[in-house]
Amino acid sequence: MTISKTYDPQSVEDKWYQYWLDQRFFHSEPDEREPYTIVIPPPNVTGVLHMGHMLNNTIQDVLTRKARMEGKNACWVPGTDHASIATEAKVVAMLRERGIHKKDISRDEFLQYAWEWREKYGGIILEQLKKLGCSCDWERTHFTMDEDYYQAVHRR
Repeated sequence: MTISKTYDPQSVEDKWYQYWLDQRFFHSEPDEREPYTIVIPPPNVTGVLHMGHMLNNTIQDVLTRKARMEGKNACWVPGTDHASIATEAKVVAMLRERGIHKKDISRDEFLQYAWEWREKYGGIILEQLKKLGCSCDWERTHFTMDEDYYQAVHRR
């Protein structure tokens, strides 16, 4: 067996993280163990994480992993949020690049552009969390405008 003279963290980290995902080490189902749950205060779908996100999510990861080591049924639920001034600013900037002014379109049209933004950039933050090695239960990922979430808070 030959050992490389230089360490290639990307190949090692990607390999082991994928192994953890394949083995479902981060997945949680209700059982008799004491539950421990963290729901990520969802970052907005603005494109990339900032240092505050990194710090906050690192702390959550440490707490979740500690709970697992203590034998608790630990579940860390990931997600992203649609509602923010930052997200709106990104969508408005995208519109401006296309020669469209927010004041010239309807609310529904603006929301369609917001959905377009989310489809293109919304997953970047979640992929960055995976690159950090975060131990979220990715099978439980949610977006605040997912239909079931929307219906839970929508007034009739």
